Amino acid sequence: MKHIIRTLGSGQRRSRETRWLEVLILSFAISGGAVHTVVASQAVDREAIYEQAKKALRDGRSETAYQLLVQYEINWSGEDAFDYLFGVAALDSGHAGDAIFSLQRLVARQPDFSGARLELARAYYDVGDNELARIEFARVQSENPPPNVAQTISDYMAAIEVKSREYQASAQYYIEVGGGYDSNAPASTDENIFLNFVLNPTNLEQSSAFAKVTLGGFWNNPISPSSQVLFNARVDHRANPSVHFVDASNIDLGAAWSWKSGESAASIAANTLFSALDGEYNKRDIGVMGTYVREISDSWTVAGFVRGGAIRFEEAALAIRDVDQVLYGLSLSQDYKSAQMSISLTGNTDDAVDAGEQFSADGYGVRFTNNWYRKGGSVIFLDASATKTEYDTQFFGLDREDDLYAVTLGSAWSQFPSKGWVTTLNLNYSVKDSTVSLYEFDRLEVGVTLRKVLD
Repeated sequence: MKHIIRTLGSGQRRSRETRWLEVLILSFAISGGAVHTVVASQAVDREAIYEQAKKALRDGRSETAYQLLVQYEINWSGEDAFDYLFGVAALDSGHAGDAIFSLQRLVARQPDFSGARLELARAYYDVGDNELARIEFARVQSENPPPNVAQTISDYMAAIEVKSREYQASAQYYIEVGGGYDSNAPASTDENIFLNFVLNPTNLEQSSAFAKVTLGGFWNNPISPSSQVLFNARVDHRANPSVHFVDASNIDLGAAWSWKSGESAASIAANTLFSALDGEYNKRDIGVMGTYVREISDSWTVAGFVRGGAIRFEEAALAIRDVDQVLYGLSLSQDYKSAQMSISLTGNTDDAVDAGEQFSADGYGVRFTNNWYRKGGSVIFLDASATKTEYDTQFFGLDREDDLYAVTLGSAWSQFPSKGWVTTLNLNYSVKDSTVSLYEFDRLEVGVTLRKVLD
């Protein structure tokens, strides 16, 4: 919004009924009513410069006015005419900080100068100091200004109210229920003999129906126009009636700080995941992750992340699987028409904590995703990935190298079966090849999930 009061007449006198004519202060300072502390020639020069600045402002050349006046700031600041003109010129040319200093000086000397106070309120607004802007706008509003000025103040006050709501914390909660069929719930081999040993049935492929439930929530607290703090919590459980020993429960807690600057955004997040199998506490995964996102064009985005974590198992017999882990990745995404595509390169390094180093490994992979957005709020999605993991030491005298391939195809419908619900149908297939046959498997999972968002 442009400033409201710009041109000031001369010879006008203030009265209680015409308080808004106190804009005469500027003309008073320029036209000779002000106390002069310079010689006549200097006054003439100053008046000519002020007129040039006023004309530049009227013509919309605020930067010209600013550059004209800034060179005299040291000598002329503290004078009513200069402080007002310089404040207006600085504000309209994008130098709100300079405007604040100049206009603060003026209203300190002339507290009833509503025109200057209005400009000061605008300057506070421009630098994001909404509370001080609100105070100054309210004071001017109490002076019963002309209708056009009152409307402009109302517009600013409404904008401030919108901004204040932007910085209010918000929360969202959800519940998910679902179920389906899993051809290999333990993700185990179908070969019952390994190195002439008969495997326990719990280590073999077994199918089962499944049911799952998830409760979760997000708490978001914006702390500035460009940054926010996010907390999340999730509790889930999956029951597999035919293979209850892989019934899984998880508690996931996390916090993140994110910020945005121009075309870039970044975040730092920490999370803790506690897992249980068949009702018994199994392991925890604690990690910290940094993410960077950059918009390189209107449709293309590049992102990278790195995460450091520690995975620890509760049972002493499983402590051999404890690892310190580093995950990292780089992705390129494109938005096109009614779809979004992404391709990612990922890697990981696992350092076993146990002296045997049996589970130290390096991995790398590639992932492709594509979402097609349909009319009516539905989406079709495809997720395909391939990952290779190479272990540092031998397993049963064999060099271990695993190749995992996975693909997910599904669709989601918003507002179905009713408002506030999202229904997702998905088909997952994965196959794992390994130089150690004990770790080979293939798995097909079909499921449906219903999510209800609770505001």
